[in-house]
Amino acid sequence: MTKREALNYVLSLDLPQDVCETLTKMTAQLEKQANAERKPSKKEIERKDANESMKGDILVALSDGSHLTVSDLIAKVPSLKGQTTQKVSALMRLLKLEAKVDKEVVKGKTLFFLV
Repeated sequence: MTKREALNYVLSLDLPQDVCETLTKMTAQLEKQANAERKPSKKEIERKDANESMKGDILVALSDGSHLTVSDLIAKVPSLKGQTTQKVSALMRLLKLEAKVDKEVVKGKTLFFLV
């Protein structure tokens, strides 16, 4: 049960007017907090910049028309050294959603290539 649900449940009960007003204000504050615009943190900005840089390096590596697996990309692209296959797979998924790369499965191996 969330705080908002709890407040709404208590408001549905027969309570004194001043208690209802206070609980209504609390509900409004929760709503305001939930809908507040937040700027990204410094870490989020750095992570996004690093991901964009790695995605650009992946596109450069695939620009020669080759079909590469995630492991091949990690070995070929210097900025991906030390990254996990899960991380690079997530980047490839994002590139696929952006329609910049496509993939094909050959004998159980997923190969990525430029569109």
